[in-house]
Amino acid sequence: MANRIQAILIFCVFLTMPLTGCIGSSIDNSILVDEILIEVEDPCLLPSQSISQSMTSISVNGVERMFRLSVPSSDVGTKLALIIAFHGGGGSEEDFQQQNQFDQLGEQQKFIMAYAIAESDRSSSEGEWYLNTAATSRDDNDFTESIVDELSNSYCIDEDRLYAIGYSLGSMYTYEIACQLNDRFAAVASFAGTMPVNPETCVLSGNIAVMHIHGKLDYIIDYDDDWDWKDGEHEGVGTMSNIPGMIDFWAEKSNCQNDNTNSHLFDGDEVEHIVHSDCDGDVRIEHYGMEAQEHTWPDRVDGTYTYVLIWEFLNEFTN
Repeated sequence: MANRIQAILIFCVFLTMPLTGCIGSSIDNSILVDEILIEVEDPCLLPSQSISQSMTSISVNGVERMFRLSVPSSDVGTKLALIIAFHGGGGSEEDFQQQNQFDQLGEQQKFIMAYAIAESDRSSSEGEWYLNTAATSRDDNDFTESIVDELSNSYCIDEDRLYAIGYSLGSMYTYEIACQLNDRFAAVASFAGTMPVNPETCVLSGNIAVMHIHGKLDYIIDYDDDWDWKDGEHEGVGTMSNIPGMIDFWAEKSNCQNDNTNSHLFDGDEVEHIVHSDCDGDVRIEHYGMEAQEHTWPDRVDGTYTYVLIWEFLNEFTN
């Protein structure tokens, strides 16, 4: 009870403080912070109240970073899974794909959504999310881990159920998490991204499940062929993998023993569904190749709402 009273008092003090000090120099000053995370001694002794798309600020290595936070209502002791979503290039000021549906499902299934926002002052050669484990890529990894750590100080986070999702460039960044943060994250799921053919670092110190969805008519992230970044953009990232090759990479890395491929027609869209199973740590590497889909996030995949398909996959795995 003392912790609860203390948290309420601290919150009241914050309400009287100006918001200008909560916004870092690298963030657009027009952004207002709605939520300041309050550390409590044992978050699992408190219920959570519903929060929807609240702009939240944390300090990462002395730099102010932002994300939008949606939290379900929950009873005392309810452990909440956490999904961190990474937007596509140029998408920092836009809604994440199907975000309202993700939020509604989070309320029903009791998981938190954190929509990470890239720094606004990065150059085109850097990219909004750092890739390929360059020295600077640690900045976004630190941001990702800080979201987990800060939320764990305020909410009853189930740290065995940490997940990442992404779209386009954000999808590419989920493979940085899969390669470098697999000791903490249990699974990643994304649409319309890829990863380097030869990542500088990709060591499995834990096991991580991977689901990748991709349109075979994608004219931005090629499905069938390897490709290189344009001159001057994402310097040092190197050659990016075709999608079947990337799926094979993860199946081999996870030591999967079985694979199964089904192609079938649903609502006029042929889908190739590849599943690699019997992998180390009971993970699974799964892929949906959509024959008639381009780069735009699909409303449904194989007849299932995309956000539901992603959650049902993630929810199968713990770390």
